[in-house]
Amino acid sequence: MSEYLCPGCGAPLQSDDPDKPGFVPREILERDGPLAVCRRCFRMRHYGEAGGGQPAEDEVRAAVRRAVQRADLVLLVADAFDFEASVAPSVRELVRPPLVLAVNKIDLLPPRTPHEEVRPWVEQRLAAGGWPRAEVHLISARTGWGTRALWARLAERVGRGTVSVLGVTNVGKSALLARWSQAVGHKGPAPTVSAVPGTTLAPLPLQLDPDSFTLLDTPGIPPRGRMSDRLCPDCARRVVPDRRLKGQLWTVQPGQAVLLGGFAAIEISGPVPPGSVLIAYGAQGLPLHRTRAERVPQLLSDPPPPLRQAPCGHCRKRLAAGGFTTHAVTLAHAEDLVIHGLGWVTLRGGPLALSVRVPNDTKITIRPNLLGPKDRPGRPAARTVIR
Repeated sequence: MSEYLCPGCGAPLQSDDPDKPGFVPREILERDGPLAVCRRCFRMRHYGEAGGGQPAEDEVRAAVRRAVQRADLVLLVADAFDFEASVAPSVRELVRPPLVLAVNKIDLLPPRTPHEEVRPWVEQRLAAGGWPRAEVHLISARTGWGTRALWARLAERVGRGTVSVLGVTNVGKSALLARWSQAVGHKGPAPTVSAVPGTTLAPLPLQLDPDSFTLLDTPGIPPRGRMSDRLCPDCARRVVPDRRLKGQLWTVQPGQAVLLGGFAAIEISGPVPPGSVLIAYGAQGLPLHRTRAERVPQLLSDPPPPLRQAPCGHCRKRLAAGGFTTHAVTLAHAEDLVIHGLGWVTLRGGPLALSVRVPNDTKITIRPNLLGPKDRPGRPAARTVIR
C-alpha cells in the first residue's frame, strides 16, 4: 500500500492484489507516483468497462459522515431525472446545514421547461421530505450551464474552507468536478467520469484552485429501490438518460396499460373521466408501449421487439426470478407517478385508479408534477406517497 490515492476514485493505490480497489502495476506506480491512476479507473476512462471492487454501503455511509464532519459546507448533488432517489430519507440522514443543493442534469428536461418553476418545485419537495433549509442551484455538468455560478457562490460562502460533495451514485458528482477542473485550468488528474454506479470509492480531496476552497469528493451513496441499479451496464445505459427525455402522450381508455420497456406496467384499473391523458417520460432508449391490460403478463415474460431489447434476456430472467409487486394507486390531476430509476407518468384529468406492476423492491412515488402546468381549479392539495 502506497501513501498515494487514485486521483480518479480516491482509493489508496496498491500493487499487491489486482482484485482489490486501487490496484496499479508496481512499475507504473513507481514511475508516476501521485499521478498514477488505478487500473479500474483507467479501464473505465478508456474502454468503458465496469470495474468491480465497490465498497459496502455501511463503509460508504461511514466515509460520507466523516467527510461531512470535516466540511464547512455540504454540497449535495441531486438528479433532475431521478430526483426522488436523490433526496431519499437515507440521504437526508447524512447531511447537515449549511447545505447547498445542486440539481444536476437540468439539460434533460424539455427545452420549454421554465427554470423559475423548477426551483420552487424543488424547494417544496425538500420541505415535504423534512429536509433542512438548502440553497438550490440548477446546473448541467454535461453542458456547463450554471456550474460557474455555483462555483462562485461556494467561494463566496466558504472562502478557502472545505466543501464536501455528496450524492447518490450516478447523479453526476464526478462530472461536475471534472467540469470545474477544466474551467479553472487545473493541471492535475481529474476524477473519473463514468456511467458505472459507484465510480468514486473513497473520500478524495481536490484542490482545483490553489487560491480557493478545497473540495472533498465522496463515494456515491447507494440508493434503495432504484430500478437502474439492478440492471447490467448495457440495460442501465438504456434507462439512464444522457440527452433530453422522451415524452409520449396517450388518451386514456379503460382496460389499457402502458409498458415502460419490459421493466414495468401501468394498467388502468377503474373508470376513466372524459379527456384524461397520460404523458410518459423516460430515456430515449426506453421503449414505451400501449397495450391491452390482459396482455401485460405475456409481454413482460416474452416481449416482442423492441421491448425485447430493454431489458436484455439476462436482466429479464433476473428480474422475473425476483418477482413483481402490484401497487394499487389513485393518481390525481397534475400528479406524477414515479418509478425510481426508470421514469414517470403524469396525469392530465382524472382522478384515475391504476395498478402499477414493478419488480420487487422497486420504489414508486406519487408527487406533484415536475413538468407542465401546476394549477387547475379544484385541484386537490399536493401530496406525496412513497411505496
